Amino acid sequence: MKEEGSLSNSNSEESPRGKKKKNPKKNIWPIKVTIITLALSAFFSFFTEIVSTKSNLIVALLICILLIVISIIFDGIGVSVTNCDPSPLRAMASRKVPGSKRALKLVQNSEKVSSICCDVIGDICGVISGACSAAIVIKIVAYAGDRYQLTFSIIASAIIAALTVGGKAFEKTIAIKNSKEMVMLTARIMGIFSKEERKVRKNASKKNKSSRRY
Repeated sequence: MKEEGSLSNSNSEESPRGKKKKNPKKNIWPIKVTIITLALSAFFSFFTEIVSTKSNLIVALLICILLIVISIIFDGIGVSVTNCDPSPLRAMASRKVPGSKRALKLVQNSEKVSSICCDVIGDICGVISGACSAAIVIKIVAYAGDRYQLTFSIIASAIIAALTVGGKAFEKTIAIKNSKEMVMLTARIMGIFSKEERKVRKNASKKNKSSRRY
């Protein structure tokens, strides 16, 4: 009798179908973003610090402009992904349009893509471009003198902030109006570095050549 009671108690603890309840998956995406941001910011800071301090003024200016352009472009990608309607991409994916499946995945994971593009890459480039402007000011002061250090630092910070904010505002208007085209362009650029995408393009080109022959 005792054994039967113990068995009944053990059975009552289990689920009706005999399956144990699975623990809900923890959202570890913030941890991943933190690690990615730490690694990318360390790499960009190290590279920019070495190049801007050891190079001349023109190279430092070009690096600063490049960082601003990267920040603007990735911010536009993040905005376009969040504003893109997935229904036309599904139709294109059903017709096997090159890059449409990858573009659909970007839109389906818009939160993560926007976080990486806008928050991680965009903000990192913005912070590092500010540090790069300090190195530029130091180089200018070395030629002009210490009297104008404050003036040059204010002017450099104002120009970088104006270019970054104005460029992002201009890019956002384009990204919202042409979200599908920008997402498709991003997916096709990413497809250049994908082996599967290359195979699909080769097979499509072979089919087109064979159809032209007949």
